[in-house]
Amino acid sequence: MQTLNSRVAIGLLLAAFYLTLLPFVMHGFDTIDVGFSQDAARHSYLFADGANVGNAAMLVHILAGTFLVALVPLQLLKGLRLRYNRFHRMMGASLVALAWITGLAGMSYIPLRGTIGGPLMSAAFFLYGLCLFTAALMVARRALEGDRAGHWAWGLRLFWLALGSWLYRVHYTLWYLLTGGVGSEPDFSGPFDLVQNFAFFVPYLLAVQIWIARNRSAHQKALVTGS
Repeated sequence: MQTLNSRVAIGLLLAAFYLTLLPFVMHGFDTIDVGFSQDAARHSYLFADGANVGNAAMLVHILAGTFLVALVPLQLLKGLRLRYNRFHRMMGASLVALAWITGLAGMSYIPLRGTIGGPLMSAAFFLYGLCLFTAALMVARRALEGDRAGHWAWGLRLFWLALGSWLYRVHYTLWYLLTGGVGSEPDFSGPFDLVQNFAFFVPYLLAVQIWIARNRSAHQKALVTGS
């Protein structure tokens, strides 16, 4: 009964996640469509006339990031992981590649074009891209080394980092619904905007690190017993 209830709860959480993800995915593909248009710079500050390398980096970043956010929750489903291990490995390799591409494309764009929020946002977003790339690298490395405990820990870090762009928009959506946008400015210079530069990934990394520290021994015991 408990297993059935947990499966139902997970199913409901996934359904809720993908419902909230739909506008994010639609926005991503709309932005990609704008990026391929002749007058992209007129429709989005993300693109500039004649900046082919920067524009391409942003398009790659958005495309890879959209697929990364959409696919990463499936990797943590225990039943799927245990029953279809080959699928789990193939999905893991795909997510690592997507995270690398997303991180590298974003980190390439920032030195070329910067961000609308200025140096602080550029530094924060570059740090996020570096964290995403590093986590994906460590997930792959631990898997190749056969370090299942390390793979588990880095996988959790990568999971929350992969959701970063979605969480960023969720934070803004909730804030505007609750306050009407107090402390947020069009050029992202408001107090809320400045906090948001880091709030979409740093607190989650700290929380997951605490979770890993508290559950590491139990997870290692489960690996030994095979449960």
